[in-house]
Amino acid sequence: MANTSEEIRKKALQLFADGKVKEVLATDRRLHFSVQGETEKHSVIFDRQKNEWSCDCRFFALTQKPCSHIAAAKLSMKNTNETG
Repeated sequence: MANTSEEIRKKALQLFADGKVKEVLATDRRLHFSVQGETEKHSVIFDRQKNEWSCDCRFFALTQKPCSHIAAAKLSMKNTNETG
């Protein structure tokens, strides 16, 4: 999360701490997460082959930069890897 702003990091930590990140589906190619944002649920996908993240939120669509939903999913993935 080195490329994300402090505001995005704080939002991501809160989303993760509040349990708003759920891994929906894991395949050989992709990980699918559902992240409940402030007003709506977002779909976050990690493409394992391309090593790329995407989110259906407006921020990501406009900037192509990691949003708080992606950062929260990364926290969830890291936590799963450490505990699983």
